[in-house]
Amino acid sequence: MIALDVLCLRSDVNVSRDVNQVLVTDKPISLVLREPCKLQHILTSTGTAMCLLFCYINPHPQIGQYKLVLVNNRDEQYTRPTKPAHFWDSGILAGMDMKPGTEGGTWLGMVRSGHIGCLLNILQPAGNPQTGKSRGSLVVNYLLSKQGGLECCKRIQESKEKYQPFNLVTLEPAGDSYKMVVYNYEDDQIEQLKPGIHGIGNSSIEKPFLKVRKGCKKFEQIIETHGKVEKEEELMKALEAMMRDDEACFPDPQIIIQGEKNEEQLLKDLSSIYVSHYEYGTRTTTLILVDHTDRVKVQEKTMRQPINTHKPDWDTSRFSFQIVKNDK
Repeated sequence: MIALDVLCLRSDVNVSRDVNQVLVTDKPISLVLREPCKLQHILTSTGTAMCLLFCYINPHPQIGQYKLVLVNNRDEQYTRPTKPAHFWDSGILAGMDMKPGTEGGTWLGMVRSGHIGCLLNILQPAGNPQTGKSRGSLVVNYLLSKQGGLECCKRIQESKEKYQPFNLVTLEPAGDSYKMVVYNYEDDQIEQLKPGIHGIGNSSIEKPFLKVRKGCKKFEQIIETHGKVEKEEELMKALEAMMRDDEACFPDPQIIIQGEKNEEQLLKDLSSIYVSHYEYGTRTTTLILVDHTDRVKVQEKTMRQPINTHKPDWDTSRFSFQIVKNDK
């Protein structure tokens, strides 16, 4: 028997099915960036559909404490059709990419066994060809497989050339705590991270962007101040505020190196935790809390579609359920 409570605070969402158009132009890139309707090709060619994740793993959770606290921002083109978080027929709790050709994938998902998968793209130089299989299937395949994170990452590593660069984060219950495994495409390394505070962005773990360093410090302060179950509402509000921080961390040497040949304004806009750049930016924030009793709370705040980029409306969905061990 699965205990499942769902509180949905959003109205029905009209999913846009606009198809991204490819731009061919002889104009200087500085002019193109001033025409929002033509921006999508520029963003696609840089691999800038990114995301940002902060995670706290408690090695020895006591009564009233959390095993896991996770917060994620999804940065994406505002016109990309997406379904908000919901339980899929397969049992995955996640938002769903609905772009024709890649529909059915996701950037962040969880199943009732407590396993979590998250995809974060790697910032690329302007003009890099964007070919290969959809990376959104990586999270789905992990959550539906019988493999643990380490085994899954090893399997993906063997076929990495089929995809554009990415970080894949896997989390799974391990005793009274959680195990976190990360595969970084660029370094071709699989790492099992120790419990504690972690920030994963759009570069290798060893070379984090400044906004990741900044976020980790703030995240640690929030956990120390509000990291108990009795302060859950304060915790969630503080995490939401952190993920809405739009202060640029620029110049950032790592962003400049990875994003070479890109417009400086684009790189500056990408240097903040909350991204806003013409027709692209942070459009979804997700919180996942797992307490010492394996009670899970998930909250997603996402821009209502079609998105008004000047004054977006936000829909909130909340889910609560008990982890069912060995249900994967």
